[in-house]
Amino acid sequence: MPLLQQLKNSLAGKAAVPLLSGATANGTFAENVVAAVRRTARHPLAEGAVLLAGSQYVAAAVGLVTSVASARLLGPKDFGLVAVVTSYPMLLGSVVAVKSGTVTTRYIARFRVERQGELLGAICKLGYALDFVVSLGAALLAAATAWWVAAEFFHTPEIAWLMIVFAASFPIWSLYGTSQAILTSFERFRWVALLQVLDQVIGSVLVIGLLLGGFGVAGAVLGAALGNVLIALTATCLARVVLRREQQPAWWRGSIESVRPLRKEIAGLFGWNYLVVTSSGLMGQLPLMFLAHFRGPEAAGFYRLAVSIVTVGSYLETSMGRVVYPALSARWSTDGSEPVRAALKRWTTNAGLPVCLFVLLSLPFFPILIPLVFGPHYAAMVRGAQIMMAGAAISALFFWLNSIYYASANLNIWTLGCAVQTIFVIGLAWFVGGYWGFAGMALLTAVGKAGFTVAMLLVFTRLVADRKGDFS
Repeated sequence: MPLLQQLKNSLAGKAAVPLLSGATANGTFAENVVAAVRRTARHPLAEGAVLLAGSQYVAAAVGLVTSVASARLLGPKDFGLVAVVTSYPMLLGSVVAVKSGTVTTRYIARFRVERQGELLGAICKLGYALDFVVSLGAALLAAATAWWVAAEFFHTPEIAWLMIVFAASFPIWSLYGTSQAILTSFERFRWVALLQVLDQVIGSVLVIGLLLGGFGVAGAVLGAALGNVLIALTATCLARVVLRREQQPAWWRGSIESVRPLRKEIAGLFGWNYLVVTSSGLMGQLPLMFLAHFRGPEAAGFYRLAVSIVTVGSYLETSMGRVVYPALSARWSTDGSEPVRAALKRWTTNAGLPVCLFVLLSLPFFPILIPLVFGPHYAAMVRGAQIMMAGAAISALFFWLNSIYYASANLNIWTLGCAVQTIFVIGLAWFVGGYWGFAGMALLTAVGKAGFTVAMLLVFTRLVADRKGDFS
């Protein structure tokens, strides 16, 4: 049975239909196969997954062009310097930000199904407001501390003003999260896909244009900041169009007071989500900053480029996870765990395993493609990039894991796992980065990611077994 048909049947609570058993009363074998393909292609989940995955790979191609052009025009040292400039503001952003989009998606999808427009508007307003306020705080904190960090930690005081400029884009950029949550919850996957491509196209045009104009490191940073602002404004406008077409009130007219009865639950989810985002930010930025401190911008550039390559390899995994998340949230809220728990095992076999194998099969091509695409100076990063991609393959096997923790409101357990992973990796990163450089940091990151995935799978299996019986 096709992968996306399995997803459709699982979420609909239907048994799988044995299409390959021969002719049926309704037609021949060939007719049944053609009909099944048409149903699969027309189903919103199938369309959504194909669109998101396809758009992410289109965006990845555009992003690859940007990375290649930047790496070749700047060279390893200046390319790494761009990563260093953005790392500290991004670290501050993750420390103070709540990234409400993941939490608000759960409630927007729920209130949409329940036709509670007032509550839907209120949760959107809450998401926008929280993200804007904390992002403004991060920008101000960066402005106050960037000079010291640039001079004392990175030993390059001349990049401080670029850190401040990049951080200044945060308040407007913060609008993107809730806007995307609205589009995803209303299953506007075409527009989500369009935004993913536009995000890369806008940034690519600005960055490459400024680099060709001779602006160097400053051009790359300024182009990225301006691109973030433009895509956030575009997403916010599209979200408003969706709400209007669905006859929902404008989000800014919603009263946050209307969700007061849910304040304890919402506050708990936002709190746990904040810890998850903070852990993710520490994991994403501190290893790079440690490498820059001990080994210089070149090692930091290798790490940032390897992370980008791994991110591209994870696009199919994240696409499937995002498509099933709203449906999981709505179904878990109304029917509980029983209709979805049996589907998870099928998803792992029929979806996660092929994606995992696909990622692993890409590894032998790294020694050929990385020097060819980025230049011979980047051959030294091949082994580390392979190690990090292998860790991502384990995560792809269980692509639904993050979504089910959020959908089942077990974010506290997920957060605890993220915290343990972060303590393990960051606790060793200073030592590993100082002694073994990029290769050691890559191995540490991969082991942390794979161990986290396996541990959270075992915890969820026990959680479901305790609640509804054996997971299998």
